[in-house]
Amino acid sequence: MDKRYLLLLLLGGLGIEQASAQQIVPPTKTEYIDSTGAVLPSEIGAIGRRETTYTDSVGGVVRSYARNGKLRSSSSYEHIRKQFSHGVSESWFDNGQLSYHSEFAHNKQVGEFRTYYANGQLKRRQIMDAAHAGTGECFLENGQPTAFFEYEVMPVYSEGEGGFRDVVKTVMMNVKYPKEALRAKAEGRVFVSFVVTNKGEVANIKVVKSVFPSPDAAAVWAVQQLKSFTPGKQDGQPVAVSFTVPITFRMQ
Repeated sequence: MDKRYLLLLLLGGLGIEQASAQQIVPPTKTEYIDSTGAVLPSEIGAIGRRETTYTDSVGGVVRSYARNGKLRSSSSYEHIRKQFSHGVSESWFDNGQLSYHSEFAHNKQVGEFRTYYANGQLKRRQIMDAAHAGTGECFLENGQPTAFFEYEVMPVYSEGEGGFRDVVKTVMMNVKYPKEALRAKAEGRVFVSFVVTNKGEVANIKVVKSVFPSPDAAAVWAVQQLKSFTPGKQDGQPVAVSFTVPITFRMQ
């Protein structure tokens, strides 16, 4: 091999190593959180804090702490901003008992997935691979086995087959194209978010992508007409679930 060519290869490799060594790792970030999960400007009114520690320019570990300083959760990410999980994710009860353990590889849940009761009793155990999909073990708080149930169950709408398609269909049936928008030739797609609470009620309706004031208002009104849901569940307990509905306004 030509010595000059070999020297260029060596220098090129050295340049790559130097660039890697000089990779910028952001400093640890501390945020204060209120009861809704919103970030506050200071610790005043906060119920806890969230600390983000980077291991490289995009990945790292996010830990949350209670106001008393106890660790509440810890999650490892391949890409923090994009929420790509990679590594172990765990959470704890107020008494310090482990509540949840899960493992991820490149944003895919793998390995053994476990949840616990506050008394330390194992609640569920699942192997997260294709061969074991939809199977596992579930236990009562006294340790007795019980029928297996899915960890996450989505809310079910009270009309049609209850799926998200029925939600969109109902919303579109309730939409009325405002005359003001027709005169202004305003058209496009409005995105409206809402929450199905742990009681199955529709709440926190808001426009997340706007088109024009009157179509925005018409879209919100249409979502407000939705009837109740059977609440979603997480590990057998009713939980709030967020949705976003696209509503199209198009002139014929």
